[in-house]
Amino acid sequence: MTADTAIRPATPAHNATGTDRAAPGTFATCALSGDLQAAGVARHFTRTTLQGWDMGDLVDNVELIVSEMLSNAIRHGLTGARDLPGTPNLVGLGLLRRGGTVLCAVSDPSSDIPVVREADAFAESGRGLHLIDSLSASWGWTPPNRAGKAVWATVSAACG
Repeated sequence: MTADTAIRPATPAHNATGTDRAAPGTFATCALSGDLQAAGVARHFTRTTLQGWDMGDLVDNVELIVSEMLSNAIRHGLTGARDLPGTPNLVGLGLLRRGGTVLCAVSDPSSDIPVVREADAFAESGRGLHLIDSLSASWGWTPPNRAGKAVWATVSAACG
């Protein structure tokens, strides 16, 4: 299965007023391969889903957060896991809408937790978690287990 076939476009739910705004608690997921196309697929999925939920004002920040989390999952979460038998070379992306807040999460098969490091002004990388921290209301990760972990962040209309 390719990342493109794993995408299930989020369709807005009808609420009590009969409008096409997404109902609170709407959830969408996307399985992504750990290759170079994953970031573009994740950004498209995020943009399409949030626009379908009438949350276009959050798209830029959530897309950036998802891109950073996905980059970390591919760079650090798939390292070593690629060689383990029975371990799929996949990461997962989930978006959950609760009222005016979106929770985004990226899962990977690694049990290594994210480590915030002091950013080097001259380094080309190492600022992703700082960026996630500055653009989100909160962020963290699930306790790692044999299946891996998920890194998550919440973004509210008030934060966007």
